[in-house]
Amino acid sequence: MKKRAFFGIILVSGLVLMALTCNKYKYFTGQFSETPVNLMEFNSEYDDYNSASPILGETFPLCFSSTRNSQGANYDIVYKLMSIEFSKINGTLHIYENTSSNLNVYTENTNINNALSKINTSYDEFGPYLIPQGRNFNGTNTPVKFQTYIFIYSNNSSGDQDIMFTQNIENENYAPTVKVNFLNSASDDAYPVFNHDNSEIYFTSNREGSFNIYKAETDNSKEILEILTDDSPVLVEKDTILSSEFDDKCPFISHDLMVFTSNREGGFGGYDLYYSRFEDGKWSAPVNFGEKINTRYDEYRPIVRPQWDFRNDFMIFSSNRPGGKDGFDLYYVGIDKINRID
Repeated sequence: MKKRAFFGIILVSGLVLMALTCNKYKYFTGQFSETPVNLMEFNSEYDDYNSASPILGETFPLCFSSTRNSQGANYDIVYKLMSIEFSKINGTLHIYENTSSNLNVYTENTNINNALSKINTSYDEFGPYLIPQGRNFNGTNTPVKFQTYIFIYSNNSSGDQDIMFTQNIENENYAPTVKVNFLNSASDDAYPVFNHDNSEIYFTSNREGSFNIYKAETDNSKEILEILTDDSPVLVEKDTILSSEFDDKCPFISHDLMVFTSNREGGFGGYDLYYSRFEDGKWSAPVNFGEKINTRYDEYRPIVRPQWDFRNDFMIFSSNRPGGKDGFDLYYVGIDKINRID
């Protein structure tokens, strides 16, 4: 009996402590602003846009194109570690560059800088796209593990934008860059992105004059690295639902949602952001995000990161609207939740 009473006291005490802990929290779900917010800490006086971020948690790597390294001469890809923190006590949201070198996520991603040393040139690098491939435990850093990625982007050293990639799947030191031959043409080809099950890859190209969104079917029984290095002929076709007679660029897919930018008629001026849902085996007609997000200036290169503990999802894009540091700046905004495709 004494033993039962003792455990009963522990149980009651635990419940009381839990109740007291919960009572001090006012907010249990975060919310991103539904109007765009400038990511001031990540921006510079130069153009900052074309971001990419894999899904790795509340602190994660962010890569984007910028002219800051060359003082405006050409675009390089820049890497920053971003943190999202939401207070359950007062509801404040803090999004910032995390420079805490004692964090595992910091040390495990430092070799992204090695990728950039292979990627960045005196030409323009656009549309970074990082595909996480898990941890490798044979690193030289502490705690001897590193994040592996297939890092896709485009470069115009040949006179037009070509889609390329590097990777560090087996070795902490990134491999030499390689062209994705089956996607490239004699025109500009950029901003590649796989769909939810890697059965298709989408990108933008001006091979028929204006920029449109193209796709190619891929064999998803293969690893992504094998898909990208396979030089077998592949049918590349324009997606006529997503494309228009105007310029349609920068597709990005998260589960059943595609976001992209277009200067088609019916927008608010310049390039606007649009979205499409994958329904019944095809993409729906694109919808403008509306005047809360778009302006008469240019909105460019959207990417979306689902946030399961927030009421809405996290979208980063770039814009040259007034009020920033100068040129194109990075912004974030909350958008409706994504439907997850399994």
